[in-house]
Amino acid sequence: MLEKLDQPLFGVSFTVTSTVHYTVTERATGKAVLDKSLITPYTAEFGDALLGTERLRLANEGAIRQSISRLIGELQQLKLE
Repeated sequence: MLEKLDQPLFGVSFTVTSTVHYTVTERATGKAVLDKSLITPYTAEFGDALLGTERLRLANEGAIRQSISRLIGELQQLKLE
């Protein structure tokens, strides 16, 4: 669940920070094996796109991609049977 998306109003480089809450449950028991919020920033630089709206879109997408990457890392660290 996307809890929060902090976006700048203006600037040359846009840093967007996403807060996403992940809940992963074990299908057989319904027990939560992961239940946490991950906060991840991503910065789109001026060289990534000339238009500010395009840089903001890239920063939004990058923040979510970073969040998913962190989730995968968290899942790999779980000790599941």
